[in-house]
Order: sequence, then C-alpha cells, then structure tokens
Amino acid sequence: MKIKILCLGRLNKDEENELCKRYENRLKNLKNSGITNFIIEHISKKELENLIKNKKEKKIIFLSENGQDFNTQSFCKKLKKLISLSIKETLFIIGEPEGFKKSLNKESFEEICLSKLTFTHSLARVILTEQIYRCATIMINHPYHKQ
Repeated sequence: MKIKILCLGRLNKDEENELCKRYENRLKNLKNSGITNFIIEHISKKELENLIKNKKEKKIIFLSENGQDFNTQSFCKKLKKLISLSIKETLFIIGEPEGFKKSLNKESFEEICLSKLTFTHSLARVILTEQIYRCATIMINHPYHKQ
C-alpha cells in the first residue's frame, strides 16, 4: 500500500522536515511491511477538492481534533487492515491551522486524532510519520518498537 501525508499550508520547518526524511528513508529500507511507498507532499485546497471528488481506490483519512483516538497497537491494526483489504493508496490529510473548509464535505471520510494535545502542523507530520514507521516495524517484528 502506498501512503501519502498531504499537507495544506507550508512545509518550511527544517528540523521537522529532517526528522520526517529520516523516518521516510527508514521506511524505504524496510521490506515486507506492506507499505510499498511513502511520501509527504504539500497540497493546495483546489488539489484537495479534486482528490475528494475522485477518490477511487483510495482511503482518505483527515487528521482532526474530533477524530477517533488510537494507541500505537490499534493504529497498527488499522494499517494492517487497510493493507489486507488491498487498498492501493491511503492519504492522511493535515489541514491548515484553522482546520478544513466546511465546503469540503469531509463528513463521508474517516477522521483520526493524534492526541488530545494540540501540535503544530509540522510536529503533527513528524508524529504521524514516526507512528507509520513504528507500525511498519511492528508488522515485520523489527525490534524498534521494543526499544
């Protein structure tokens, strides 16, 4: 399964970008986790609207303070299930600081919450990227999770 983290807003925090790149590179080196590709990209509001309209063979998950809470094990089970369902691509959408526009009609999509705490968008990218990497290591019994 291909995973993309799509971010509205800027991706200009060097330290956070470096951490994301580290986990991205580590993910590329893991074999047999079921995650075949991992990308973090900026997306415009217009591109997001088009994505939502043409959602074929994609799982779209919005990050929201009102979304479903996960611990690492339940998040890992969720990713395993998406892989087992042969979902080709999963998109995690991180909105702007003020949230998502009401006109996006995101009610038909799943929402998850990283924490009850509030994070900057750049830090949310790092946390989500690390958790995706952690789940991949759990799926292949790599010792990273147990460290």
